[in-house]
Formats: sequence, C-alpha cells, structure tokens
Amino acid sequence: MVGSAQAKFDAIRVDYPPQTSAMAILDEVRIAGLHRSRGSVCGGAMMVAPHGTGKTEAVRGLRRILAQSAADGEIPLLHVYIDTAGTTDSVPTSMLQALGAARPEAGSEKTRWPRVTSEIIHRRVQLIVFDEFNRASRRPSMSAPIATIIRQKIMDSGLAPVVFVGSENAASVLAQVPELRERLDDSADLRPMNWYSKGDRALFVDFAADLDRAMVEAGIVACEAGLGEEAFAKPLWEASSGRLRRIIKIVRQAMTSALRDGRGNIDREDLACAVDDYVIAYGFCEHNPFLSGSK
Repeated sequence: MVGSAQAKFDAIRVDYPPQTSAMAILDEVRIAGLHRSRGSVCGGAMMVAPHGTGKTEAVRGLRRILAQSAADGEIPLLHVYIDTAGTTDSVPTSMLQALGAARPEAGSEKTRWPRVTSEIIHRRVQLIVFDEFNRASRRPSMSAPIATIIRQKIMDSGLAPVVFVGSENAASVLAQVPELRERLDDSADLRPMNWYSKGDRALFVDFAADLDRAMVEAGIVACEAGLGEEAFAKPLWEASSGRLRRIIKIVRQAMTSALRDGRGNIDREDLACAVDDYVIAYGFCEHNPFLSGSK
C-alpha cells in the first residue's frame, strides 16, 4: 500500500509558474534554432540556480511534452548529464549515452564525436541541454576546455542550440569562456522562494495547497492537511528554504509516515518527523520549525 502511494505521489504534477516559464523559455530557444539559416552557428541559453529549485524538472517537463509529438526514434530534446569525471573526453560519451547509442565509451574522444554528430542528425535533435554543468568546475584546469569543446563541436557546427543548466558554479565555468557566454541568453528565474516577498509567499502557498489537494485527488490520503495554511506553510518554507525539491521530499516523507501508521491524513507530527529524518539529517537546516519552541 505504501509503495503504491509513493508511486502515485511521484506521478503528481503540480504547476509552479516559474518552472512553467522556464519550460517556455527553453522551448523558445529550440524554436529559434529551427528557424535559423541552414548551417549557421547556434545560440543557446543558461539556467543557473541553487540546487533543488526545479531546473531539472523543467527540462524533463519540456522533454515529455515534445516526445508526445515526436516520431519513433526521434529525440527533440537531448538531456545530457555532465559526467563527474570532469574531462573533455567524457562529453561525447555522456552525449552518446543520452542518445541511447551502443557502447558509448568505445573508441577515442576523436572517434566518438563523429558518432555524436551522426546520432544527433539521425535522431532529429532540436535542443541539447547539458545538466549539472557545475560539475565542470570540479577540475578547474578542465572547466574552460569542456565549455569550449561544446561550443566548437555543437554550436559552431550548427547541430543544435544548447542550454547549460546547473548551480552557481556553472556560471563561473561559462564566465571563463566569454566567446561562449556572450552567445547565451539568461534564462528563467528559479531562485528559492522567499517567504518575506509577497509574490514568493503567494507562489509558495499556492504550490503547497495544490500539492495537498493533488494527494487527495490521487487517492493517496483521505483529506487535506492544510499545507497552504500559514500554520503549516511557514514552517514548511523554513525547513525547505523555499526549494521545490525539499518541499516535495518533506511532504512525501510525511505522507509515508502517516500511511505506515495506518492513518489517512498527514499531521504536524508527520511533518516534524520528516524534517528531522531528511532536512536536519542531511544538514540542510539546524532546527525543526514544526516543533514547538523552535526559533
């Protein structure tokens, strides 16, 4: 029962306007690429924000939408994760993995790039997203070469526009290659929500309330917990630091606790335990705002 409920929870999609805006901006980059002159160099964009703010889910969301109208074998949006190795050699390997190519690590770096080009054309790729680009900063001597090889092999070759996604360190990598950075548009604002900003607070409350309602509609819980009410919303914001991923993980953990206890609703104690087990255990927060006496 709990496993089924977790699967239903993971399938929930709640609208978050900044994330929806990010998806629209990514799609604008893709469409602009489709209308450029044949063989001309490609542009791109960057989406830089702290961890857990919804960047990757925005990419996945657009990928799902584009895949619905794509023909078999086509990959309109190629979602590539930068390898932790932090070398230029790992870039074509990661791209071949994302393209579903057999033995992506086979051959030298020089021989893998022609395979990448062939697969991109064959799969009719319209937009390439390099996620976790902050990983390129782990080896400072390789940061600029990684960014440069992507510019040369993909953008200068006119294969497809490129979007770089990552945390703040990604911006420092791109700053080392001004000839690339100047060709990138800044992307959507996906900063953590600030409770003390009226607009951000409204976004946070709406998201929490919509998630609460969606759990009931999915048949996961019997009634809403009141996550959108200030008594729950403010401590949830404190514990999550206004970051989408942490909000979702806290609520998921609280839901799991309630169901394991045989109850059909989430209460404050469930949320407090979730904060202890996830947020505080991982060092994201020093105190539990759901416990009385927290400051």
